[in-house]
Amino acid sequence: MTYLVTGATGFLGAHILNSLLGEGESVRALVRNPQKATDLGGQGVDVRVGDVRDAAVVRDVVRGVSVVFHCAAAGGPHPSKQDIHSTNWIGLQNLAEAIRQSGHARLVFISGLSVLGMRNLVLASEDLPWRRSGDYEADIKIQAEQLLRDFHEKHDFDFVILRPGIVYGPGDENLSQVLRAVREGKFAYIGSRANVVPLVHVSDFVQVALLAARRPNAKGRTYHITDGTETTIGEIVDYLAELSGSAKPQLVLPYFVPYIGCILFETLNGMGLHSGPGPIDRAALRFLGTSRTVSIGKARDELDFSPRVFYREGIAPMLKPMERVS
Repeated sequence: MTYLVTGATGFLGAHILNSLLGEGESVRALVRNPQKATDLGGQGVDVRVGDVRDAAVVRDVVRGVSVVFHCAAAGGPHPSKQDIHSTNWIGLQNLAEAIRQSGHARLVFISGLSVLGMRNLVLASEDLPWRRSGDYEADIKIQAEQLLRDFHEKHDFDFVILRPGIVYGPGDENLSQVLRAVREGKFAYIGSRANVVPLVHVSDFVQVALLAARRPNAKGRTYHITDGTETTIGEIVDYLAELSGSAKPQLVLPYFVPYIGCILFETLNGMGLHSGPGPIDRAALRFLGTSRTVSIGKARDELDFSPRVFYREGIAPMLKPMERVS
């Protein structure tokens, strides 16, 4: 049995790949930058250099594999709409069609809770309808999920969709950015300190990704993935401040203030009067300014998913690496 990991040198892809290697599995990796994959060949990985945007490359790389973990996505903190469209959308189309033609591989697709929109969530289940938010990357994920469902109905396509919350752990940049703001005295809450952040440690995410790849009953299913707690942004930020010896932030901005700023910079960008990101984008606004809890009962019941790492155990080992980049 051979597993393919796209985006194998990225945060999620690298953790999935390392776990597979630790189990002695046969692993193939699709990477865009061979310099980032120089160590993989020596570990027994079948490294293929190419791009998911190239249909011919994708057809070749899926040949002979049984499971595809699709982790490749537009890179960088602020990818352009063009890059998101070509990588996240065209790339998935290429991959789904190549898998359909190969006839037997399962696709584990990494989506996100962002497909549920810019709103507060209270124990939201997988049955809650999608909601577009104007965040281009999140809205493309909605299209991607619909594409896979259409393929499933038309071709009995074998896929599993995972919707993780905020995945953190070694190599993560999200919490390092929060820590930097806390240490520099620039962090501000949006709306409330009590907003729930849907966290999941990367080791738990890898656990459930492998379960999704191997359980026959997961075919065609969608799962919400968090640690199952209701950890608030206030608890996270206070803990980061405590670990780093920083003052605990107190400033709470009304939601409408950063929201208006976000819309203003989007408008200026659209008019060509400003280039680049503003002080906050919709993804950050959703992260800090909404309270989101989702049910993971489906993943528990159908995949036997059991979260093992919670925020205090998960964040503490990250502090020194985060300090080095701050």
